[in-house]
Amino acid sequence: MKRVLVALACLATAALVFLLPAGDPARMAALDAYTLLELPVEEGGPTIAQRILEGPAVISRTDSQLELSLFGCILATDPPSADLEVHGLARRSLVRGLRKIAADKGLELKFEGELDASKSNAERGAGFTVMLDGERLSLQYTHRQDGTLTVHRDGWKPPQRSSLLPPVLAIALAIAFRKPILALFAGVWCAAILMRLDGGANAAVAAGAGLLDVASSMLWPQLVDTNKQMIMGFVVAMLAMVGVMTVSGGIRGMVDALARLARGVKSTQIATWMMGLAVFFDDYANCILVGTTMRPLADRFRISREKLSYLVDSTAAPIAGISIFSTWIAYEVSTFAPQLPAAGLSVGDGYAVFVETLPYRFYCLFTLFFVGALVLTGRDFGPMLTAERRARSTGQLVRPGGKPMVGDAATSLEPAPGVTPRAINALLPVVTFVLVTLVEIVRVGLAAHPEHSLVALFSEFRAITDVLADGESTRAILVGACSGLGLAAVLALLAGAAAHIPRAVFVTLRNMGVAVGILYLAWMIGDACGSLRTASFLSELVGPHLAPAALPTVLFALSAGIAFATGTSWGTMSILLPLVVGLSFNMGQLIPLGGHALMVMSIAAVLEGSIFGDHCSPISDTTILSSTACAADHIDHTRTQMVYALTTMATAIVLGYFPCAFMGWDPWVALPAGCGALLMILLVFGRKTPAASV
Repeated sequence: MKRVLVALACLATAALVFLLPAGDPARMAALDAYTLLELPVEEGGPTIAQRILEGPAVISRTDSQLELSLFGCILATDPPSADLEVHGLARRSLVRGLRKIAADKGLELKFEGELDASKSNAERGAGFTVMLDGERLSLQYTHRQDGTLTVHRDGWKPPQRSSLLPPVLAIALAIAFRKPILALFAGVWCAAILMRLDGGANAAVAAGAGLLDVASSMLWPQLVDTNKQMIMGFVVAMLAMVGVMTVSGGIRGMVDALARLARGVKSTQIATWMMGLAVFFDDYANCILVGTTMRPLADRFRISREKLSYLVDSTAAPIAGISIFSTWIAYEVSTFAPQLPAAGLSVGDGYAVFVETLPYRFYCLFTLFFVGALVLTGRDFGPMLTAERRARSTGQLVRPGGKPMVGDAATSLEPAPGVTPRAINALLPVVTFVLVTLVEIVRVGLAAHPEHSLVALFSEFRAITDVLADGESTRAILVGACSGLGLAAVLALLAGAAAHIPRAVFVTLRNMGVAVGILYLAWMIGDACGSLRTASFLSELVGPHLAPAALPTVLFALSAGIAFATGTSWGTMSILLPLVVGLSFNMGQLIPLGGHALMVMSIAAVLEGSIFGDHCSPISDTTILSSTACAADHIDHTRTQMVYALTTMATAIVLGYFPCAFMGWDPWVALPAGCGALLMILLVFGRKTPAASV
């Protein structure tokens, strides 16, 4: 009966998707106008964007900057749209697209009269008409000297409510039945069916052909994607390295050494928190390194795998997201910097604006504080308290019936017979991994930026961020992991455990099938959401109802929803941040806060909402990697972490974005207020779990 009720609840959740209001096709067409800029005017010829940026509409040109005269833009539909805002949406969409294309060429694009419309010149300005006629979306560019150029895309359809169905179905089934593989597969298959239905197939054909599409057009691209291959290679190499370090006696030696410092539950959790803060340069490296190295010590003191995976996951992305020396900063800045001229700033001000957002990064800062408060006070509440009490009292580190992402055989590996435990056999491979990764990032980054010297990395902020941006961090962590694995094998050989190396690697990796399957399915459903334009539908669902002072809070919630549904924080940032700069700056002019302050707060809100949604999502890659590194049941990790993430999220909104935007609070007032509130929640609702006798 219980299973029937759960199944009915999942079906009801999926049905709620169809109760949402449908998106307005005219607004969707306006938002999609920028996609037409990359279409060629003639087959094999230049794109319409190239013709615009190289034509007479450009009224001034330098080696680094263009100024374009844009007179007007209208959106034409049949029948005409009653929403006059669609014309402005289409214009902003084209402006964002042109700026991004110019930025990719290393050029900053400004528009005549953008901040003062009285300066625009109809005589030399370019005009645009975006036309929606059935399933044909067209862009017409007109200039006195260029004449009229038109491009179109046939088969255009606005994103539908059904685009939410695959992630909603997958997440609901995963949480309800705790079978993430089947749940994610159901979501991916649902997405494939929807794509077939959009192509005109009937339901029966769509179901059958969609099943074939799951393998051919959805799984195969992930398997041949070089970036995904490197991520998977990194995970395999790191876990194999831990297995080899175990049989060589390195892990036992390191645990014994740490145990002299971390002598109990509290100090072990503090050590995990501190190590998470120390590995600030990349979230993937943080998850795997901290999770795999601290797991044996956490097991010794009966710390539940749910708690360990929370500590790991909730320091990895938050510290990488706000660190100015991480692989995140360049990506975050690149998503909004090309649009800064809409706020009267230059593209080069992107890093300065990023630094301005740091006091408003409420979710990351509150999460890092909350993790510290949990481990220092020894208190927990909600499902995490239940998990900790179970682990301490019974020694069951995983819930009975739970399925760890790494099997018991791997977590119960022992040093080879006759091997003397030595911490150096683990410390050297770990240090090698970190150093080789950082050196490789710097080497590749400097090669991409010969204008920067190695000395500049210690004195110039821009040099650091440029090198991190082009340092190919995914490749670097793979090279670092392979280097660490090679050294671990050499040390195992010297320790007399050579015969046990193959078995250690095999035992560590043989139960990784579930983790690999979940990771690939998560990537597949994320790409499917991109094809179905799930994020665009969510953006349009909320967009028309924004009020200036509520903008940061609404953007936080919107980015959280998109990241939760798609499982990617970076993807969410890339979708929303280009929309935010001009919108928030203009809306800020209407309230006492001002345009610049609202823009900075709004950028921070999108960054934070993306990380929060990613934290709560069972289809997030970093959440999956945390479960894998800590050998936790993936759904149990997601379920227990979600309560704490919701607590810090609510604090970020109630004592962060809301009072700062509506009441003009200084962020340096909101931060201590939020930290105090979190500590009070922990002291009132939290309970201590006694240490286990070991």
